[in-house]
Amino acid sequence: MKPGQFRLPAIPQWQPTVAVIAVICYLTLMPQPLRPDDGFFEGADKVVHFLMFGGLTGTVIFDRWRVKAVGVGMRFALCVAAASILFGLFVEWAQDAMQLGRTGLDPYDALANTLGALTAIPVTKALGWVSRKK
Repeated sequence: MKPGQFRLPAIPQWQPTVAVIAVICYLTLMPQPLRPDDGFFEGADKVVHFLMFGGLTGTVIFDRWRVKAVGVGMRFALCVAAASILFGLFVEWAQDAMQLGRTGLDPYDALANTLGALTAIPVTKALGWVSRKK
């Protein structure tokens, strides 16, 4: 499938990205929406951070790709990953500043956010959403 051929006419441009950001804000900024003692394995929250910020980067790239006639450039993909990483750092700071019982400024959460955002680039490239051009 070529870029630009995939159309979701019922879904407005950027709505998936907005939905992902809303879910991330809920899961990271609300006072413990999921309790660690709910039967999750040790480090499950790091996996969730990895998936959330990888998903955010991938969703932004997908949203841009689906409305363009050519693949998204690598520079754009790297900028999206950087913005996702900065958003992750902001979330860590906000968790600490809000003092709602969340562990803010956790370097391992920040690392998981960063690795997720950066991993999304080769994944989206393999899907054909990122091209070498541009």
